[in-house]
Amino acid sequence: MTIVRLGFVLMLLGCARLGADAGATDASPPQTGPLPEWQVRGGLSQFHAKALTGGTLRVAFVGGSITAAAGWRVRTGEFLQQRYPAAKIEEIFAAVPGTGSPLGAARFQRDVLTQEPDLVLVEFAVNDGDEDPGRVERAMEGIVRQLRRVRPGADLCFVYTISKSMLADYSAGRLNPSATAMERVAAHYGIPSVTFGVELVRRLQAGTWVFQAGKKLGPRDAEGRMIFSNDGVHPLAAGQALYADALARAWPELVAPSGARSSDLAAPLRADNWEAAGMVPILATERSGAWRKLPADDARVGSQPGRMAPPTWWTDQPGSAVEATVTGTAIGIYGFKSEKSGKLLVTVDDLRSVEMTLHDSFAKAGHYRLKVWFYPQELAPGLHRVRVELAAKESGREAFLSGILFSGERAPEAR
Repeated sequence: MTIVRLGFVLMLLGCARLGADAGATDASPPQTGPLPEWQVRGGLSQFHAKALTGGTLRVAFVGGSITAAAGWRVRTGEFLQQRYPAAKIEEIFAAVPGTGSPLGAARFQRDVLTQEPDLVLVEFAVNDGDEDPGRVERAMEGIVRQLRRVRPGADLCFVYTISKSMLADYSAGRLNPSATAMERVAAHYGIPSVTFGVELVRRLQAGTWVFQAGKKLGPRDAEGRMIFSNDGVHPLAAGQALYADALARAWPELVAPSGARSSDLAAPLRADNWEAAGMVPILATERSGAWRKLPADDARVGSQPGRMAPPTWWTDQPGSAVEATVTGTAIGIYGFKSEKSGKLLVTVDDLRSVEMTLHDSFAKAGHYRLKVWFYPQELAPGLHRVRVELAAKESGREAFLSGILFSGERAPEAR
């Protein structure tokens, strides 16, 4: 039996200020409107002080596809290098498209903490848009506590991206539910935050930008308005520059000495936070049946942005299974989407098996993506035995598995 008790630590994420490409944005003066564009709180003075003295500093970008794109992430790195010429700024790529903060907390140790960051920027507001706000709080607090316990000298910042579905909230001067949940965590721990959509909404209301329009139009619509996105989610170049501009405007205040914070780890906001969340790699599970580890040059592994794929195992033999014992109230499966994915039977303890699949009819060579699935019900705290099996319902089907996730929250008395 494989028993895993992982205590994961958090990284502090730091916000950087960017200078946007003048050719990508209009010349409108900065304006925040009724919704604050940033909150300083404890600030980012630790990163600022280290960067001024020089040396190598590592900046982690944690998020989904908006961060994985060569947009605000790249601009941020360039700005930091220009802002701190005595330092060498290195990027830690930690973005997995289509995923949110629950997976972020579970993979934080592997993808971020092991890289020893000095600054961490977390972007999950859009991908957490349909997530339960309570789970968002638990996961984001788990990220914070993991970082501050392991690297108390690192800085952390939450950044909030925007999708078309959030416009009603922003126009009313409030954040959407996922960002609101994140703000509760940020306020509790003194974490700065930057709301990327504030300036965009101002320009939409001024009639100089449009949120969504077709690809055939190019960067501007028929009326000459700048187009933010083609799909209502992913910013085009001008939109990414607008995001970068928000960080640039916030930077002087975020790094001011008055924003210095305590290095002490605050008492938990939620006793059930995901500080001890983690992932059991398939290599560490008990495997039965025919499993084969994918080589590093496999099309699925290689096509993942930033090569973020964990070691992944494949089977096409019905009945092949993996098993592990984990701890927590939330359990998930991490693997690759496939156009030939079969049904997977997930059994927890003695509960009835739940059927799920990682099938994606759009998957193809060069376009495989990681996917996470969570067990549909909350479990009692403690150890749970998990079994994942390829069902025998269809021939010619397969499974690509990378790990078993667990929330791993600690009981209050154990803190």
